[in-house]
Amino acid sequence: MPQDFRSYLDLIKQNHPEDFLTISREVDPAFEITAITVKIEQQAKRRPILLFEKVKGTKFPVMTNLHASRARLAMAINAKPAEMQKAYLRAMEKPIAPKTVSKAPVKEVILTGDQINLYNLPQILHHVQDAGAYITAAISFAKDPNSDTWNCAYNRLMIQGRDRTSIHLTLAKHLWEFQRAAEARGEALPVAFAIGVHPAIALGCLAIGSIDEDERAIMGGLLGEPLELVKCETSELLVPAHAEIIIEAEILPHERTPEGPFGEFTGYSLGERQREVVKVRAITHRRDATFLDITVGHLDHLMLSTTPIEANLYRAVRAMVPTVKAVRVPAPFTVYVSIEQRISGQAKNAILAVLGNDLYMKRVVVVDQDVDIFNDRQVSWAIATRCQPDRDILIISNTRGSDLDPSTKEDGNTAKWGVDATAKPSLAGYTPRHRVAKDVFDRLDLKDFVPASWLAQKDSKR
Repeated sequence: MPQDFRSYLDLIKQNHPEDFLTISREVDPAFEITAITVKIEQQAKRRPILLFEKVKGTKFPVMTNLHASRARLAMAINAKPAEMQKAYLRAMEKPIAPKTVSKAPVKEVILTGDQINLYNLPQILHHVQDAGAYITAAISFAKDPNSDTWNCAYNRLMIQGRDRTSIHLTLAKHLWEFQRAAEARGEALPVAFAIGVHPAIALGCLAIGSIDEDERAIMGGLLGEPLELVKCETSELLVPAHAEIIIEAEILPHERTPEGPFGEFTGYSLGERQREVVKVRAITHRRDATFLDITVGHLDHLMLSTTPIEANLYRAVRAMVPTVKAVRVPAPFTVYVSIEQRISGQAKNAILAVLGNDLYMKRVVVVDQDVDIFNDRQVSWAIATRCQPDRDILIISNTRGSDLDPSTKEDGNTAKWGVDATAKPSLAGYTPRHRVAKDVFDRLDLKDFVPASWLAQKDSKR
């Protein structure tokens, strides 16, 4: 499979040309790119990939909304939309180790020393309270300074100088651990950021597992072949050979800088924090590189992140409850789980499996297999009719969560809760649901009873 996002875009243009929209008129990176993306979604009810050819203040065209469609993401890993989770689980269970190449398109232009200038990149402001221009589609590649363990993740970068950014490291996550290990030795942590990669690589970097699981091999599993990596110019780090742009850098020890506020996936613009500092050592890119942006907090961001989370949590729950049917992440910090409960207590086991396997999750709802977790109304119905709060709600205090949760008193220190909305003592032994007679439902044709002109009308909003 081609490993650059250009080949992927060619597939979209050939098979779904309506899913790709080029905007030729010059746009201001301050708010206009995000506003146009959101307005197309809200008013046109469309979520195309958007290419802004002319962006004020930069030579780089900007692409955004690449990940805003489940069907597009499925195409990137050669799967049908309904089979995405299975395809992702296969990649996690059968990873393919990466391979190193000596030449790479991302090395066509190499900038070092005084040639480095982050202000030449698009200075995108996404939301009105953002403290500055952010790079939102940067995938970090780093190595544990004490071992041969690698990590890849999305980390937002706030541009703060020609060769300097802040970086948001999630507390107690893997890159944070690497940085703290280097800092304890008084050393900078080498890190490189890939911008503009094939969506299979983007999906793979979001895999959630133990610290010794190599996301690069999961990327290979999703691609169906080894991920091609090339060595950096200023460090021994390996980065995707077919990326559009690579920023080679290091996270400085014992140095912090104000960062934020920034509008995040939670729907809130969280305030200023002290964050780690990144020093850029080199920038390499394709000669005609496109700068990829993620429209944070909107579908471009949320679609990309939920697929890996759901796959990981399905795997975690399956280890405890083999009869798990489905997992869904419908909102920030929230998970719905459907199980076929064979013995008492499995619903609470599912709750504990979720909370123990994803730092960010703080609300879990478990339902029986007859409840469609992709239908919010059905989940609410199950909570209302199969749950007693004093018996079926589990609350865990003083645990680690997300430092992006605005409801916490201090960064990342939170309470978590689970709702057992399964029927007791069992679904088979519970009050039966009323049902429309299936044979009659299947036999009747509305056209025999209702005027065709009425059926053709769209439902009015009241």
